[in-house]
This record gives sequence, C-alpha cells and structure tokens, in this order.
Amino acid sequence: MVKKSFWKGFAIGCVILIITVVILYSKFIVTPNISIDQLEVQDLKGNKIELAKYQGKPLVVNYWATWCAPCHKEFPYFEEVKQRLGNEVNFVMISDESIEKITSFANSKPYSFNFLKSSKKLSEYGLNEITALPTTYFYDAQGNLIAKHTSDLNIESLKELIKRIR
Repeated sequence: MVKKSFWKGFAIGCVILIITVVILYSKFIVTPNISIDQLEVQDLKGNKIELAKYQGKPLVVNYWATWCAPCHKEFPYFEEVKQRLGNEVNFVMISDESIEKITSFANSKPYSFNFLKSSKKLSEYGLNEITALPTTYFYDAQGNLIAKHTSDLNIESLKELIKRIR
C-alpha cells in the first residue's frame, strides 16, 4: 500500500515538474518570431521609419530599455563590433519608452547605432511576449530572421551570431 502511494505521488510530482518547465521555457526562453514588416518604429524626432529600408544588408535589432543594466552592459560590445564592420551590418536599438528618455540616453552615450522608439509596447509583438531584456534579433540582408538571443551578449557571442547573417 505504501509503495503504491509513493509511486502515485512521484508520478504526480513529475507531471507537475514537466508542466512547470514547459511554462517557464515558453514564457522566458522562447521569443516570438518578429518580421521586419511587423515592427512599427519612429526615429527620435517622431517620424515613422520603415525598417525595410535596412534591407540589402544584415540587420541587428536590439530591444532594450534605459533602466536595463544588462542592456547597458552589452552596448559597448555592439559599438565595438559595429566599428569593426563599418557599414556591412546595420544596428538598430529599439525601446518602447518615451522619445525623451531614449533621446536623453542616446545623447549621453558615445554610441553610433540608430536608436528608435517602438510605436507599440514591446510585449505586443509576436504570439508570445518579449518578456526579458535585452533581446536581440539577427536578420539577413533579405530581411529573414536568422537568429534571436535573449539576455545580454558578450563580444564573442555577438560576433558568432553576426557571422550567421553575413
């Protein structure tokens, strides 16, 4: 009798564990596939920008926020790689914060990439939400999503991911 109760409890515990892992994985690890056409962005003057204008070259899109410490940590790596690559790859940094906040941040830092404001909340893109920042998408020159990465990147992982889109 005790053996049956143990195995029954063990089986229920395993099922609960599997369900929890699946939920956590889908919520925090799986990021939505966002096509360039889905993105609604503005420059820091409030003008609508079509990201299709970046097609023809690989594109790195980083979703970030001014309050996000890991975002700040990886920006120097993006800048270093951008300087090495010159005009071979486009870099766009998108936040859903106010234009004033983004502009203030951009003006206080020595970064040369394009800062844009999302017209929608980041959580509104795709089937799932962008729940963790930073999240970076890597598109080839034709605008196809090739890779995505959630959490901050170091310089080596950034270089490796960019190799996949060049």
